[in-house]
Amino acid sequence: MPAWTAELFDAGALGRRILGPTQPSRERQRAFRLLCWARLAMASMLVGWFALRTAPERTPGLVLSAAYLAAVAVQLLTLRGNRGFAWQVLGTMAVDLAGFAAMQFAAGDAAREFVLCYALPVLTAGLYGTLRFVVASGTVVTLLLLTQAAWVLREPHHGTGELLAAGVVGGAYVAIGLLAWQLAQRLARQEQQAQASEARAGRQLAINRHVLLEHPDGVLVLDAALNVESANPAAGRLLGLRDWEIGEGRRQAHYPGADELAAALRAAGGTPPATVTFDTPDGLRLQARVQPLRLLPGGPGYLVFVQDLRAIDQQLQRDKLAALGRLVAAVAHEIRNPLGAIGQANQLGAEPGLSDAQRARMNALIAQNVERLNRIVEDVLDLGRAGARGGVALQPMRLLLELQAEFAADQPRRIVVHAEDPDSTLTFDPQHLRRVLVNLLNNARRYASARDGAISLQLRGAPRVRELAVANDGPLVDPALRAQLFEPFFTTDSRGTGLGLYICQELCSRYGATVEYRVRLAATPQAFGEFVIRQQPGP
Repeated sequence: MPAWTAELFDAGALGRRILGPTQPSRERQRAFRLLCWARLAMASMLVGWFALRTAPERTPGLVLSAAYLAAVAVQLLTLRGNRGFAWQVLGTMAVDLAGFAAMQFAAGDAAREFVLCYALPVLTAGLYGTLRFVVASGTVVTLLLLTQAAWVLREPHHGTGELLAAGVVGGAYVAIGLLAWQLAQRLARQEQQAQASEARAGRQLAINRHVLLEHPDGVLVLDAALNVESANPAAGRLLGLRDWEIGEGRRQAHYPGADELAAALRAAGGTPPATVTFDTPDGLRLQARVQPLRLLPGGPGYLVFVQDLRAIDQQLQRDKLAALGRLVAAVAHEIRNPLGAIGQANQLGAEPGLSDAQRARMNALIAQNVERLNRIVEDVLDLGRAGARGGVALQPMRLLLELQAEFAADQPRRIVVHAEDPDSTLTFDPQHLRRVLVNLLNNARRYASARDGAISLQLRGAPRVRELAVANDGPLVDPALRAQLFEPFFTTDSRGTGLGLYICQELCSRYGATVEYRVRLAATPQAFGEFVIRQQPGP
C-alpha cells in the first residue's frame, strides 16, 4: 500500500496534516458544534429559497438543498468529541463545497446569492486547519467561482467582467481564510497559556491545601467582621470544632473558641494587634498571631496563626533541658583535664626523694590547674548572672582608655584607641561591657605582635555608637573555624576554657547587640581580623 494511501486511512496522520499536531480543546469543539448548527440554519433557508422559486428552476435546486439539509443534519447528529475530529472537519467542508457548488449551478443566473455561502467552509478551514489547508480551501473556492463565471459566459448577454469579479471574490476568500487562521492560532496559544496557568494554579492550590492540613499550628482566615471563613484541622482542634470537617463558609458559631478569639481581637480596639492571647472554653491558653490581608477579593481580612502556649512552654523547657545537658557535658569534659593533671601532680609530689625544685614544680602545676578550674566555674556563673542588670546609656570612651592603660602597661603604644565621636553613647551595663572587652582584648593580646599599634580599639558612629571594634595584626582565623568561634568550649589555645567568646555573645545579646568576626582589607598583605560589637540604634 502506498504511503499516501496509508496516511489517508490513518486518522492521526490525517489530523496532523489538516489540524496540526495538537488536539482541539473543548472550547474549539463547542465552537465547531455551533458552526454545524449555523450550517443547519443556512440549509433550511436554502430549502425555503428554492421552494419559493418558479418552475422549472425550483425542482433541481429544491432536491439539492433538501439533500444538503439532510447531510448537515446527519453530521450534526453524529458529532463525537475529538475522536475523528479531522474527519468531521474534512467531511463538513466537503459537504459544504459540493452542496454549494451544485446548488449554485442549479440556480443559474441567480448564482450570485451563493457567493456568500462559501464563507462557511473558508472560515471552517481557517479556524481548524493548517496554513496549507487554508490556502488549498481558498483556492478550491476560487476555482468554483471561476468555473461558475465561465459557465455563465455561455450566455450572450454576459461579459468577461464575471470572471474578474469571481477572481476578486476568490482572492478575498483566501485573505479571509488566512485572517481566520491567524486569529485561530493566536487564540490557540492563549488557550494553551491559560491551560498551563490553570495547571500551575491547581498544583499550587493542592500544595497549599496539603501544607495547611499538615501544619501543626492552627491557621485561620477571618473576614473584616472577624468571622471565620476557613481553617485547617489544627485550628479546629484548638478552637473546639468537633466534627473535624473544616471547609469554606463555616462561621464562628461552629468554633466555640472563635468567640474568645474575636472578643480578644475586638478588645484591642481598631486594628487587631499583631499578637493576642486568650483562653478557650476547653481551658486552653492560646496565642494568636494576626496578619492583615488588605488585598483580598471581596474585602479585607486577617490571617491568624494559633498556637497552644502549653506546647510552646513544653518546647522551651525541652530546649532548656537539652542546652543544659550539653553545657553540663561540656563542663564535665573541660573539668576532667585539670582534675587529671592535679591528681597526677599530687601523686608525683607524694613520692619520696623529690628535690625542692621538683616539689615546687608540682605545686605550681596544681595551682595552675586550680586556677583554670576556677576560671571555668566563674565563666559558667557569669552566664547565670548576666541577665540580672539593665542597660544604661554610657560613654565607652573612658572605659577604652582605662583598658588601654591596663593592658599596655609594659608597652603603652601597643594598643591604640580611635573614635569618630569620643562622646558617643552605647546602651550596655558597664560591668558587662568591661567583661566583653576584657575577653576580646585577652584574645587580641594572645595573637597580636609586639609592635606599636598592633591592637586597636575603634568607636564608629555618632552620636550613638554604631560599632565597637577590637582588631589585631595577628594571623587571621582559618575560614573553616570561623563558624565555630562563638560555640561554647571551642578554643585553639590549650590554656583557654573556650567560653570567652561564647560569654561575649551571650552578654551582647542581653542588650540587643551582636558580636561578629570580620576580615578587613581581605586579599591584601595588610589584611587583619577584628571582633565587632554592633548595636542597632534605639528609637
